Amino acid sequence: METVQEQHSVAKEIHTAVRHGAVYGLGNILTKVLGFLMLPFYTHYLNPADYGVLEILDLSMSLLGMFLNMGMTAAVLRIYGGAKSDEDRRKTVSTAYWFVTGTGLIAMLIGLALVRPASSMLFGAAVPPKYLLLAFSAFILGYVANLPRTYLRALEASGTVVMADTLGILLLLTLNVFFIAVLKIGLVGILLSSLIVAGLSLVVLSAWALYKVGFGFSTSLLKQMLVFGLPLVFSNMSLFALNFSDRFFLQHLQSLDAVGVYAVGYKFGYMLNYMLVQPFMVMWQSRMFVIHARPDHGKVFGQFFMLYSVLLIYAGLGLAVLSPEIIHLMVGANFAASREVIPVVSLAYIFYGLGFYAQVGMFVTNRTKLIGIVGTASAVLNLALNYFLILHFGMLGAAWATMLSFLALAVGTYWLSNRVYPLPLAVGRVSITLMMAVIFYLFSRFSTGSLVVTIPVKAFLLAIFPLLVWKARILSPEEIATVVAGRDSALASVLGMFGWGSRKPASL
Repeated sequence: METVQEQHSVAKEIHTAVRHGAVYGLGNILTKVLGFLMLPFYTHYLNPADYGVLEILDLSMSLLGMFLNMGMTAAVLRIYGGAKSDEDRRKTVSTAYWFVTGTGLIAMLIGLALVRPASSMLFGAAVPPKYLLLAFSAFILGYVANLPRTYLRALEASGTVVMADTLGILLLLTLNVFFIAVLKIGLVGILLSSLIVAGLSLVVLSAWALYKVGFGFSTSLLKQMLVFGLPLVFSNMSLFALNFSDRFFLQHLQSLDAVGVYAVGYKFGYMLNYMLVQPFMVMWQSRMFVIHARPDHGKVFGQFFMLYSVLLIYAGLGLAVLSPEIIHLMVGANFAASREVIPVVSLAYIFYGLGFYAQVGMFVTNRTKLIGIVGTASAVLNLALNYFLILHFGMLGAAWATMLSFLALAVGTYWLSNRVYPLPLAVGRVSITLMMAVIFYLFSRFSTGSLVVTIPVKAFLLAIFPLLVWKARILSPEEIATVVAGRDSALASVLGMFGWGSRKPASL
């Protein structure tokens, strides 16, 4: 009876995480679909130069955010999850909020003083500095508003987070249509829309958060958060290099055409990150500390790793197997070569997802410096691989450089994490599943001909893969039972978010 009760407890914990992950995943998909539906509108009213300015602004703000955030999101979730009382939890959020507000104000004052020379350095004299000023202002407001949003994540109010994000996207798109199509102010309209939405989010979320937590401040808690979060800056910078440095190498060693074709294929492979890895990360950054507080956390971590890994591998296999058909149906003939990039990039993000999970040992022991070290080493490796492989193999070399770098990141992360906090992660069973997926993909490449022939054959291959995983006893009976129950739990949670079912709301 005790074993049955323990398994029920483990399954319940996994179901909770699955529900939140499913809701976050749905939110990611909804926002991407809404953005995709607006693409014809943007291309009608904006010219390529506007897109170039937007891309550079977005990249610059992302890079700045990695420094300014100082790992505060992960630090708040860690300290909040380990707090012993409600008072400590409230003070953690309040302390972080006032610190973020203060650093945001300082950054804003510095930015106002430097906006003209910074704009000239980024774009030259042809682009007015008002674009950078609008983008930077929206960034600062969003930076502060992210703290109340992190508090919602700590409360595991996944439905509220997704609803707030979806409403923000809908308002943003509505304002874009008004400013671009009605007022006809072009790029300024897009940037102004972002500023308005960020400002509204800051006011609403801050008012709610301060009402819940009050106005406390603790120097000792702030020190704990900074000690935990600052090393993650190096990890975030490393991920920036791993994700974006290949474009610059392709531009200089190949051509802009190669960058365009590669970007199309990379975008499809990157969907694995949007649909699975990022929703999991949003949920897991708070949930892992809750699980760690359980006496049977080793069993929960082990089961969750196996189930998450199989799902990630299966999704990546689907993208890889169907990549020729996806490219044939969705892009023009000039981009046909991008289909070769998708399988490699999909494998890269399988390794990225597995590597992120393996960080759990370093997070729960507050050894975030090790995360920064292994991330920096992987980024250096990525730069060397990009130069050598792109020089000799072009865009396919860029994809392989990304994949090998994420593999190194996953292996290094697992090795370091296991040294500081050993956990029973079924690496052997995951490796077998991954090898089976690679074999299935290679076999699918023999299926050639018209779509009428290839799609049914590949659909059959994808249908029998989970059956083979089950028959090969890769998953334990307990894990299979958890999958069945988790599927129903996730479906009920998603339906409940739209009022089509019933579920207990998160306590806010």
